[in-house]
Amino acid sequence: MRNWKILAGVLMLLAVTLVACGGGDSSGPTGVNKGNLASGFTLEALDGSSVSLDGYRGNVVLINFWATWCPPCRAEIPDIETVYRARQDDGFVVLGVGVEDSREAVAPFVEAMGMTYPVLLDERGQVLKMYRAIGLPMSVILDRDGVIQVRHVGALTMEQLEDYLAQVLP
Repeated sequence: MRNWKILAGVLMLLAVTLVACGGGDSSGPTGVNKGNLASGFTLEALDGSSVSLDGYRGNVVLINFWATWCPPCRAEIPDIETVYRARQDDGFVVLGVGVEDSREAVAPFVEAMGMTYPVLLDERGQVLKMYRAIGLPMSVILDRDGVIQVRHVGALTMEQLEDYLAQVLP
């Protein structure tokens, strides 16, 4: 009888664990690590519109966290812009997330840098914190299903970005 109670307890613990982890969902858990379905967010774009990450499902998405005061961020933006212009017709989207900067600081920066991809404002750094960034710049690449394939901390070169995209964008 005692063994039966132990077995029942173990099975109950297993059932609770499966429910807490999402059961048998093949898409994996939502989160911010490689292999997770990317945590959704909605931010205001520089143009005043509301932009939701979920609206880009079906595309390969680069979420690039940066700030106007960050020298490595400034260094990587021209390469990101070049790849974006070359690959946007293939379903490649860049969401530039300006972190802890005001609209007044971001707008002239975007113009000076020639950024043509959507720029979102994370003025309080909430999405940056949600994605547990350990530094800036930080880039996250999602496949067409919204699953994180790459987490890259530091400046992203054109060659690195093209190598990453070769894995998810034919």
